[in-house]
Amino acid sequence: MKLQGGKYISIVGQLREELDRLSREYDIEITALVSRSGVPIAWHLPDESSLETFATLSATILGASEVVYSGLGRPTPQRVTIESEAGGTFVASGLDKKTIIVAMSKNGGYVRLTEAIKEAEHRIKEVLSSERAEL
Repeated sequence: MKLQGGKYISIVGQLREELDRLSREYDIEITALVSRSGVPIAWHLPDESSLETFATLSATILGASEVVYSGLGRPTPQRVTIESEAGGTFVASGLDKKTIIVAMSKNGGYVRLTEAIKEAEHRIKEVLSSERAEL
């Protein structure tokens, strides 16, 4: 836990704050931290979205691409990007051995979204490492 503004904020609260910041600064509709098995950890999603479906399928997309690459004897991808003309861009990126970060935006292409994810990865790793240091 971290003391902020006179109150303690849990690790999940800190992660949600980071995802909210990412969504605000880069105009990203959906951001989430998900376990590699598809369990949602922290998220910023529109109310009408199905969190469980989004988390599970996002983990499946990244996991499947890793299996394809390793099956061909190649290093696994750092991130997977999907573009849709009308639906925007989806990026799933491995954060560590247990966690992925996912974002989806109607505004901007994959380069902009990938840069936003890279920045968020760094900040989220700082939150996670500070939590581990306190334990």
